[in-house]
Amino acid sequence: MLKISLLLRAPSIEILLFLHGKGEVRYTDLTKLIPSRGTLSINLKELDEEGLIQRRIVTSKPIQAYYSLTDKGKEVATYIEKAKKSLR
Repeated sequence: MLKISLLLRAPSIEILLFLHGKGEVRYTDLTKLIPSRGTLSINLKELDEEGLIQRRIVTSKPIQAYYSLTDKGKEVATYIEKAKKSLR
């Protein structure tokens, strides 16, 4: 049986909630949240494909990637936060 508390610790959920709390963050900020770069990259790609996050690239040297929630991502993150609070 899958516990909801385990589901809420899934990397994609953690990323959504982190972005919801912080706004726009750099890729390196996300590596502190999800240390495995492979796991992080996969989850960022999936969240982007679902239209939940957006990426902004700054081409100055060094090149930097910034991530933030889309409007759809904000709605989903708000819903998850409400659900998380109701479980407490």
